[in-house]
Amino acid sequence: MLRRIAITLAAASLASCVSLLPEQKVPEGLYRFGPTETVHPIDASIIIREPEASRLFGGRAIASEDGSGALRLVPGVEWTDSATRMMQIALLDSLGGEGGGVAIGSDTGADADFELAWRMSDFTLSGTTARCRIQATLLEGRSRKMLAQTSVSTSAVAQGNDNASRAKALTDAGRACVSDVAAFVAEKAVAPEPKS
Repeated sequence: MLRRIAITLAAASLASCVSLLPEQKVPEGLYRFGPTETVHPIDASIIIREPEASRLFGGRAIASEDGSGALRLVPGVEWTDSATRMMQIALLDSLGGEGGGVAIGSDTGADADFELAWRMSDFTLSGTTARCRIQATLLEGRSRKMLAQTSVSTSAVAQGNDNASRAKALTDAGRACVSDVAAFVAEKAVAPEPKS
């Protein structure tokens, strides 16, 4: 009899613990960059690192800046993956090898002629305007000597005031940023002349 009472009390206490947990909020929409439209030909090999970013800009959450400059998470919308990982994949996809070049992820451990180090300093909404800002540095593959730098800034305006339209605008701004970085890489990462 005591054993039955003890089991009943234990089950009741476990049930009360579960009911105290807050409900997990599920986003109304998940967003991604999707395939890039423009492919920039390259004729050299280049390692593309995942860009550096603060956790607020580089994670799955979407942030918006209010009139006072405070950043807040936009409710109901998120990225399908971290923003930095999506940018890395989008850049890898937008660098083609028409001239025999190849863009590879840094996780492969391969050697390459060049390496791209980049940092995302802004990837937020401000009202209905989406903003993306990236600083990119092209490095020589073996010596890691800096060869060229650029700063890219893009924006896009949402078609509406709802969070889904604003997230779509941020997707457009991010894709434009990646396209500009790809153009920079294609222009500056020229294959070294073969040694005779």
